[in-house]
Amino acid sequence: MTSHPTSPKPVDLRVEIGPPTGVEVAPDLWGLFFEDINTSLDGGLNAEAVRNGDFQFTGLDHAGWHALTGWTVEGTGSVQVRGEDPLHPRNPVYVRAVGPVSLTNDGWDGVGVADGGTHRLSLWSWRVFGAGDLGASVVAADGTTLAAATLEVPDRGWHRLEADLPGTADGRGLLRIDVPDGLTVELDVLSLRPLGDDGRPLTFRPDLLAVLRDLHPSFLRFPGGCVAHGLGLGNMYHWKSTVGPRHEREHLPNLWGYHQSRQIGYLELFELCEAVGATPLPVVPAGVCCQNTRGGPVALPDDEMDAYVQDVLDLVEFANGPVDTPWGARRAALGHPEPFGLRYLGVGNEDAITDDFRARYARIEDALRAAHPEVVVVGTVGPAPDGPDFEAGWAFARERRVAVVDEHAYRNPRWFHQNVDRYAAYDRAAPGVYFGEYAAKTSTVRSALAEAAYMVGMERNSDVVRLASYAPLLARVGGTQWVPDLVYFDADRVLPSASYYVQQLFADERGTALREVTLTGADPLPVAVPTSGTVRVLSPGAEFAFTDVVLDGVALADATTTSDGEPVVLGAVDPTSAVLELTATRTAGTTGLVVQLGATGPGSFVELVAPNWTGKETVVNRYDDGIAVEDAPPLPWRSLRTGEHLPVRIELDGARVRVWVDGDLRHDYVQDLRPEHRVLAGAASRPGADGGTEHVVRLVNATDDARRATVVLPGGGDVTGSVTTLAGAGPDDGAPFEASPVAPVRTSVRGGAGAVDVPLPPWSFAVAVLRGPAA
Repeated sequence: MTSHPTSPKPVDLRVEIGPPTGVEVAPDLWGLFFEDINTSLDGGLNAEAVRNGDFQFTGLDHAGWHALTGWTVEGTGSVQVRGEDPLHPRNPVYVRAVGPVSLTNDGWDGVGVADGGTHRLSLWSWRVFGAGDLGASVVAADGTTLAAATLEVPDRGWHRLEADLPGTADGRGLLRIDVPDGLTVELDVLSLRPLGDDGRPLTFRPDLLAVLRDLHPSFLRFPGGCVAHGLGLGNMYHWKSTVGPRHEREHLPNLWGYHQSRQIGYLELFELCEAVGATPLPVVPAGVCCQNTRGGPVALPDDEMDAYVQDVLDLVEFANGPVDTPWGARRAALGHPEPFGLRYLGVGNEDAITDDFRARYARIEDALRAAHPEVVVVGTVGPAPDGPDFEAGWAFARERRVAVVDEHAYRNPRWFHQNVDRYAAYDRAAPGVYFGEYAAKTSTVRSALAEAAYMVGMERNSDVVRLASYAPLLARVGGTQWVPDLVYFDADRVLPSASYYVQQLFADERGTALREVTLTGADPLPVAVPTSGTVRVLSPGAEFAFTDVVLDGVALADATTTSDGEPVVLGAVDPTSAVLELTATRTAGTTGLVVQLGATGPGSFVELVAPNWTGKETVVNRYDDGIAVEDAPPLPWRSLRTGEHLPVRIELDGARVRVWVDGDLRHDYVQDLRPEHRVLAGAASRPGADGGTEHVVRLVNATDDARRATVVLPGGGDVTGSVTTLAGAGPDDGAPFEASPVAPVRTSVRGGAGAVDVPLPPWSFAVAVLRGPAA
């Protein structure tokens, strides 16, 4: 934990709570977004202990994977991968085991067994010939058997078998299936799940379910994200192929580089909503796959759209329909006769706003409006909070009078502090906003408090922002494709981040009526372009030669970079006034070049990346406090060839940045120098249990100074209540795959004459629930 300088005496703030603004806090404002990224479902929230129990892994999921990935074969017998007589066409691969042989499954870091606990094993098997029983056990690394059972295998076709494995010792081991000498069986769809208190196999891992429930979400969005519209039409998420018996569900490669078993399909995701007390917000593709597909955003053929639109309507019926409707009856047959109460449905995710998208979105939305006007359709305005798709998406949404649109922003903390009033400028007659994916780039306290400040801004503009959810939600240590994340976990631990506690504090205590707030003693933090720095070049994953280097008219020495990503300094620069020219030539590797101008370390600098991670765009980033943000939206580019001489010119003129690549002016913009709002307050009131009024007051202090906030309620009189504070660490404490360096602490407060003092340590967030006279 890092110590940071504080002022010798707390800086005084005055927070005056005024009358109601006339705006009600959106009742569903704070929710969750779950997408199968970061091994968060299989290997995470899914309580299943067997990895690749269906033998469906392939190299399309991940390079080097195959039907027996996750399995080890031992013994003098054999295991053969077969497919001539599968359980179901969607589950085409199974194995034949000729004894004596053992199949051991490594699961996800093994199977945790508790003495007195029980796991239920289920599998499909077919005795081809021979005699004997299957042995099933969980075996520790030292050979100790932690749980065991036997199964008799019938002949004449596939049979589903079950056996309970009572734990006889505490430990962690591997699932082992033993086929004795003389027995030949076929195996598929193996599952091992712990039993709950009701004696039934658990669907969800209890500790992860609890940490989600403790966020008190109003809604849960699923299944994506990019998983929803997929890489290519064949990878789109079709909800109907995820319900029903497990062996009839469609397996898919996950676009994040692993496998989707669909053990947790739409029924289970609706049940997850019930389990955490949230209303469901499913997202269906808008008839177009992800624009990052190799062939671009490919649309469903026109002659397939009627059937696809009917699938979407059937989803609403599956969620809400009476049991005498076809899909309501299907839901009931699957064990859930009660409707799920679907009120929101997202159509599309981060889509490029093309003519194909517009046409298909309109067909889907028109059908939903006609058949289900009670369902709020949530549209999409691209992957970023600005840029061409954002502008085109908003124009389309206004034209169609979309009820709510989904905005996303992965930006650095400075952006969030600069944009706390973003939604105050929105047109109240325009569509509402679902801020569906956001994070301030890191797992540090700095990022968590920047998110808190922005959330205060969203809450006080609840007439615009109806819904909001951080992303991504879950990430398994050692199996993660994206950081930051709200909750990290491994086989035994759950590691909430500082951002998790910020989300929890907003959702745990909510007001209903927004109040005017006057904050004095908190000046915004000015932002300026640095006046000194260096020019640096680097090329992670490639090697480059830089020639013809000229900085402010002075020729500099040639330079080369290596693929380790270590920067090479070309010279000193004034970031307020500089002209850099160079020729870059890639000599090895496949990634692009990076040119940085400005300060180093936590200082601010701009960075050209050509091409970026997509391999077909250029982008200019800016770093503040050592954390990047897209300063100019990515622009399509022809990419880069090894051996090609690429001229680059960058001009800095005050806040203006211009970038030429291969002679073309590609980026021309002005850096955002608006001040940062690091100290913030917001308030909403609600009726108290005693007939009085309770005020929920949010206070953010993202500075090195300790502060004392005098909170003044309307009406005078005594004030009582509690304050829950998140504090005690420096701004850069906290990291991916670690538990939060801070946790909430609740204390009681009391004051008179309508006022109470609330201490705000450096880098803190506090939520005060104060009771005073009715006002």
